[in-house]
Amino acid sequence: MGSKSTQDRARARREAVEQRRQEEQRRSTRRRLLWAGGAGAAALAVVAAAGWFVTTRNEPAHGAGVEEFTHVHGLSIPTWAPDDPLLATHEGLVAIDPEAEWRVVSDELHDFMGFTAHPTDEGVLFSSGHPAPGSGLSNPVGFMASEDGGATWEVRSLEGEVDFHAMTVGAGGDAVYGWFDTLYRSADEGHTWERVDAPALAEAQGATSLAGHPDDPDGVWAGTQAGLLRSTDGGQSWEPVLERGPVSAVHVDPADPERMLAYTAASGLMESTDGGSEWTGLGWTLGEDMVGHLAIHPEDPDTVYAGTYGEGVYRSQDGGRTWEPLAEGGVAGRH
Repeated sequence: MGSKSTQDRARARREAVEQRRQEEQRRSTRRRLLWAGGAGAAALAVVAAAGWFVTTRNEPAHGAGVEEFTHVHGLSIPTWAPDDPLLATHEGLVAIDPEAEWRVVSDELHDFMGFTAHPTDEGVLFSSGHPAPGSGLSNPVGFMASEDGGATWEVRSLEGEVDFHAMTVGAGGDAVYGWFDTLYRSADEGHTWERVDAPALAEAQGATSLAGHPDDPDGVWAGTQAGLLRSTDGGQSWEPVLERGPVSAVHVDPADPERMLAYTAASGLMESTDGGSEWTGLGWTLGEDMVGHLAIHPEDPDTVYAGTYGEGVYRSQDGGRTWEPLAEGGVAGRH
């Protein structure tokens, strides 16, 4: 009986790993379609390689040190913990320490997608993605929340239905937007959702990144293959605000909604200080790699973090003009 139980568990683990491998292949295909003709063949090769990598580690590892990680699926600097930037990966949530060893925050090594922190409520984080093997959660997990800084998670809605690769929270936490083949919007912190008819966003092949307005629940920006788009009516209609080719990442300064950063395939990192009307290039490009996530420090606007498709994490301390690598190729921290 014990031997059969062990075999069943091993079979379940293998099936879970294979399921996640197939999900990663689908993500890789979607990204190749998105960036084809925008980022160049070399950048697509980086993304495709990341999509084929599969890990088999699936035991809880809360507090364990991190030397390597797989994929950058989200990046956030909580306003309630500004000195503790968090990295969402294929194998759990990781705390970034620029001066010391990184560590695993989550009890279970979920594949966290669309990760973001609540803008005001201490300890509250939101995510989507795929469950850790053996967790008992449906795949995809839908929309889930943590109220203890990312250690434990509970599914709040849409379990088994959506995997938000792009998600954002705005307006004090009430408004949540997510993209999964169509635009979803919640007005109650992800408890209930409505599908938004957004033909302009669909024509732009959907959102690779989203940024909600800190004060206006109807304000949201979307990075797309057609550039950066803005909506002021809850995602129903959209207008272009940055047409420099595909935009892979966008982030609004939590302390100043007039200031925004966006990463473009054509011009690298761009900055706006008037809510997205005018943009200036900051002179930082990654060549073969692409920035997928940006996070501005809520108390020090000169400090910015960036996560890339090529499993890199960078920090700038001069507003995004110069950068230092904190992780490259999935090798974390300074060891």
